Amino acid sequence: MKYITKLIPVFLLICASSLHAEEPKERDEIAEKYKWDLTDMYVSTDRWEADILKYNALLPEIESYRGRLGSGGKTLLAAIHKMEEIEMLISDIFVYAGLKSYEDMRVGENSANFSRARTLSTKYNEATSYMRPELLAIPPRKLAKMISSTKGLGIYRHFIDEQLRMRDYTLSEAEERILASASDALGKFSSVYGAFNNADIKYGEIVDAEGNTVELTKARYAAFMSSTDRRVREDAWKGVYGEYERLGNTLAANYEGHVKARVFQAKIRGFDSALQAATYGNAIPTEVYTNLIEAARQGAGPLQRYMEIRRAALGVETLQPWDTSAPIGEETIKDVSFEEAKQIVADALTPLGGEYVTTYWKGFREGWVDAYESQGKRGGAYSWGTYRSKPYLSMNYNGTFSSVSTLAHEYGHSIHSSLAAEAQPYTYANYRTFIAEIASMTNEAILFQKMLSEAGSKEDKVFLLQTYLDEFRGGFYTQALFADYEMQAHAAVESGKALTKDSLNKIYHDTHIAYYGDSVQMDPLVDSTWSRIPHFLRNDNFYVYQYSTSFVAATALAKMILIEGEPARLRFLNLLRSGSNDYPIELLKKAGIDMTTAAPVIATIEVFDRMVSELEQTLKE
Repeated sequence: MKYITKLIPVFLLICASSLHAEEPKERDEIAEKYKWDLTDMYVSTDRWEADILKYNALLPEIESYRGRLGSGGKTLLAAIHKMEEIEMLISDIFVYAGLKSYEDMRVGENSANFSRARTLSTKYNEATSYMRPELLAIPPRKLAKMISSTKGLGIYRHFIDEQLRMRDYTLSEAEERILASASDALGKFSSVYGAFNNADIKYGEIVDAEGNTVELTKARYAAFMSSTDRRVREDAWKGVYGEYERLGNTLAANYEGHVKARVFQAKIRGFDSALQAATYGNAIPTEVYTNLIEAARQGAGPLQRYMEIRRAALGVETLQPWDTSAPIGEETIKDVSFEEAKQIVADALTPLGGEYVTTYWKGFREGWVDAYESQGKRGGAYSWGTYRSKPYLSMNYNGTFSSVSTLAHEYGHSIHSSLAAEAQPYTYANYRTFIAEIASMTNEAILFQKMLSEAGSKEDKVFLLQTYLDEFRGGFYTQALFADYEMQAHAAVESGKALTKDSLNKIYHDTHIAYYGDSVQMDPLVDSTWSRIPHFLRNDNFYVYQYSTSFVAATALAKMILIEGEPARLRFLNLLRSGSNDYPIELLKKAGIDMTTAAPVIATIEVFDRMVSELEQTLKE
């Protein structure tokens, strides 16, 4: 289902928090204007329960079309309309339950409701499992005639074409129903990891730079890694990674189960590999994935050069893992209030046009944004909503430049969703994962360019260059490294090998060396990095490479918009408004980027290289 899977997160490892943050407040202590307004979806749990009753009553109606999809165009159109009606309803039920659960994951009732919603969504998958096999059974010439002769069916031509693409990988109706019934169980590895990683894991305590003993949390970890105190960075890094390493055998067993489930699902459908299943399902040539990894590996030189500049600037003999995010200059942009951040982002987005900025401000007025960290709130930042809801976004704002950038990033997702929903019918209002990160990263790139152009001192320039190079490293190189690792882990299972803590550590170790060489000292705990990446447990696996490809596309689009102006801006907005009315590769070609070649990836690496040189020169001034 479109909106059930479309939780768009910003990668958790690049979200920072204030070093001196107080304990997070309880949710009811935060002003209402800084919390999202979910009453637009449901004013109460009773209304949500009422929709569940409605859903349960509607669901059997889709069964009435079983065995009749090929009987005529009007019947097929009616079945699609009924499917959409039910899907919109379960999407609202599911997303609302998820958003409420993520407000405070300590609240058992909300977690239970989210679990109920998952079960209800599985019933939808079961009830509609006959539709694709039946659609594929209609002779092509007959189907074409049905589409051309039935008023209202033509709009679904691309939707139907997407189903027909899956002809060779669709099972019988009975087999599809079995797989649909098993989807909840096969997806539980992600739920297990989520419960462990968001609620159960504890990292102990450390002594901060002021000598205070404080709890080491995810939010504080990101901040401690930016501390000027090397001892604090080392203690925080080892505190977090040591805990994942300690639990590595359990996490490896859970991850192996997840990978085996994905491999099973790909194999039973007839795909050559889980990678092929993931890329083909999103209409992306597998070569886009492999080209990215090959180009990133071959283009690792600038990354290693940046690490050497970091080492020299920090004045250390060897660069340790806990030094890779350490500031090499003064943090000149900090303690930015949320109100100031809103204006900074709005000003930066001016090149995207009045409509874009108007939509941005509308989001604050209408309660799209949940701004601050609170006790029990889901970590990181994300955007999520449905066709009929607001495109909500959540973050843990803390006054740093990273938080300002995260606001721009998440708003890219939400504005993308808003524009697509306004321009497209339900069928095409969602957008493929491959496209999902482009608007958000374009926002960030434009924000950075504006801030850099206005840098008033060497210190400002060094801070901004270092900050964006780290974002660049996290959004492009790190995600390519993760994609490289993920491909190897799945290939190991497909070749009959077991995934254990030791074997996964070995894969990650060798992959890390391929990108960083000897520019970073390989502490043994680096090898366990795989175990703290929640994206590896997503049910739509092979997700992370799309951060890299999106960074590539966003880098190119931002450059076009800032240099070319209006024509590029219009192409960008057309991309956002298009939703999924064409295949992702084709939509990007219309925007001016051909991702079927390695050229855009190589151009992105060249941009990174130039920025490294600019930082190097600025440090010498």
